[in-house]
Amino acid sequence: MKFVIGNWKANKNTKEVSRWADDFLKLDLSIFQDKITLVICPPFPFISILKERFNKFSFVKIGAQDISPYEPGTHTGEVTAYSLNGLIDFAIIGHSERRSQNNESEETIFKKFEMARLHNIEPILCIRNAQDSYPETIQFLMYEPPEAISTGTGRGNTTSLKDVLEMKKMLHIPSHIKYIYGGSVNPDNAEAFLKNDEIDGVLPGGASLDPQQFYQIATSAL
Repeated sequence: MKFVIGNWKANKNTKEVSRWADDFLKLDLSIFQDKITLVICPPFPFISILKERFNKFSFVKIGAQDISPYEPGTHTGEVTAYSLNGLIDFAIIGHSERRSQNNESEETIFKKFEMARLHNIEPILCIRNAQDSYPETIQFLMYEPPEAISTGTGRGNTTSLKDVLEMKKMLHIPSHIKYIYGGSVNPDNAEAFLKNDEIDGVLPGGASLDPQQFYQIATSAL
């Protein structure tokens, strides 16, 4: 089973989300049954919309791009794992943009990991290099070198397959952990990663904003 995880970042409004869903549902999604798991990670306001639109597809999951490190309480503006329980299956945690733009520490990231697990959400932990740590109980680990992250087009400086595989060795990843690559993934380069047995999936950013490109990336794993 391969995973294709779309990170929409801070993009789209309600009309654009509905249009994306309309266009994606026109495509033949049945080809992914029992072969590919698609995870769509929109901004928080659109989670419920997409969950309703894709609810009948067991292989389409909805995720969040982040969660709060806190339990419910006096934390204005925070979106807790408790609130998201039942709405999402996955949560991206520790993305390099969160680390750099929001000064997230390893301590905060690990708290988010714990909150996700506590409330039945599968965390997708992002790491930038071999210096970033990860808990042994993690199930999904995504390697995303900051220099390879696209600025919105999905056409940035993709890390080579050789380097992605070398990083996996350096991280000493146990066999139970699914290893995901994210960094300017697009329809032109996705197949090299998805067809490799050492890589369990990809996380496109900018390319996932286009339903056709997201579909093409997923089909390259078949």
